[in-house]
Amino acid sequence: MAPALAAMLFLAPFIFIGSSEVLQDTTCLDENLDETLLQMARLHKSIITSLTSTIEQHIADLRKELESKIKTLETHEKVQLTLWPYEKRIRALEKTQSDLQDEISNLKQELNNTDSRLVDLSKDTYSSLSSVNSKISSVNKTLSSKSADLTIAVEKVKVDLNSVQSDVDLLKKEGVRTGPDGKIDRAVLPGSYADFTLEDIAWGSLHMAATAACRGSVPSGGTGIAGNVVIPVIPKSSCTKTCAATHFGTCDAAVSLVGYVGRATNNGGEVGVYYNYGCGQPFDWSHDQSEITEADKKVLGRGIYLTYCCCRRP
Repeated sequence: MAPALAAMLFLAPFIFIGSSEVLQDTTCLDENLDETLLQMARLHKSIITSLTSTIEQHIADLRKELESKIKTLETHEKVQLTLWPYEKRIRALEKTQSDLQDEISNLKQELNNTDSRLVDLSKDTYSSLSSVNSKISSVNKTLSSKSADLTIAVEKVKVDLNSVQSDVDLLKKEGVRTGPDGKIDRAVLPGSYADFTLEDIAWGSLHMAATAACRGSVPSGGTGIAGNVVIPVIPKSSCTKTCAATHFGTCDAAVSLVGYVGRATNNGGEVGVYYNYGCGQPFDWSHDQSEITEADKKVLGRGIYLTYCCCRRP
């Protein structure tokens, strides 16, 4: 508020009161004073009007100022309400930042401890590697020495192997070997064993027996213009036809026999079988009794006998 306005507001009541008293005391004064009083009243009214206008203006200004401050306060309160969630978040972030700083500090401490342990481990590893390298060097020297000895030993073994291989080759040439079937290869058998099989020898034995049987079976004992022969009967035929099919055209006898391989081991044991069917008997049974159709194993078995024809030239 301005100083002049304050003075006017302070003096206005007193001027008004004083003027009223003067008017009351001068009612009976001379008419000349009326003009003065009237002027004073007008002045007083003018002052009051001016003060009233000033006061109203001041009140209006105060009201505007108060309204402005109220709006400012309301705006500030709204801003405070709007900013409150952000302040909470800021405080939470500040708390998180503080926790993170503590965690970073702890991690730095752990990192420092790890670095220290790594340094110690590196020292221990270096020491261990040095020891291992020393041992490896010692082992290498030992291996080098043993390698030289082994080389000499290997060379000696090679010489021995060559000698043994020569002996093996000699044994292969001179020794007896069996084939995949467990039997001796005929090529390595000595003498005539390499030329004939056991079956060949058995057949030969049976042929000798048949020849002796023919010699004893013919009435004349074997005569004619040439040597008499023994011929296996033709399958499904007779000895008469078998002999007629050759230039030894006459059949003197037919012998059917078989001998068993191996010696007798008990009294009464059979070592062979024979029968005399005669020259005209046709052997057209299920078993034709001819060597021509039998397998080699037949001569070594205990089957039925085989038939041979005793033929001579007429």
